[in-house]
Amino acid sequence: MPSFASASAFARPLAALLAALSLAAALPVRAQSPSPVLDKIRETGIITLGYRESALPFSFRDDKGQPAGYAVDLCLRAAEAARQKLGLKDLKVRWVPLTPQNRIPAVMNGLVDLDCAPNTNSLERQKQVAFSVSHYVSTVRMLVRADSGIHSFDDLRGKTVVTSAGSTGDRHVRRLKVRYGYSDVYAKDHGESFLLLESGRAQAFVMDDVLLAGLRAKAKDPSKYLIVGPALSVEQNALMLSKADPA
Repeated sequence: MPSFASASAFARPLAALLAALSLAAALPVRAQSPSPVLDKIRETGIITLGYRESALPFSFRDDKGQPAGYAVDLCLRAAEAARQKLGLKDLKVRWVPLTPQNRIPAVMNGLVDLDCAPNTNSLERQKQVAFSVSHYVSTVRMLVRADSGIHSFDDLRGKTVVTSAGSTGDRHVRRLKVRYGYSDVYAKDHGESFLLLESGRAQAFVMDDVLLAGLRAKAKDPSKYLIVGPALSVEQNALMLSKADPA
């Protein structure tokens, strides 16, 4: 699998996130605003974490069927900080698989306490949920077959473009459809989006470049796929949590 980023690319945002978690763990509970999420964790002894099954390298199901990835590791640090803050001897971690489409309702409705994935922090989403400090910065581009002859959006006329429903790619695919004259389809998650590209039912897959690189690396023959096209946007990726519970 290719290197997604050097350690230094993660160092500063990771240091900031861990510093914030350490500070939270050190402060007494009574000094904080009331926290229904922490109260629930204290009472049940369980923290519920959302993850993706195919958002490599941040959040995915590994060969043993267990949640893995960079964002998953960060959430486990957060869980440990919560355990220390609440003075719990043990804290059980419950994992819930989510998709780009159902992740925001899951956080808003309390189905998960924290979503461990590459969630784009946007002003629109901040109206519904809150975010940690950013853990990665990506750009939205597209993945195509190396023999497709597709290099830019100008080459998509009459072709089919796929992205994952509810993702940042979703917004761009809908926005550019009329301009470039392609058909659009929406998969439930990134793994299904890649399968549509792999099977030829779609000719381009629009998504964050680092996620496309992860899916390409996992393909049977990565050399058959290329990441091409302009950067449609720059995305600040973060963990997602309840807007109603800043603590």
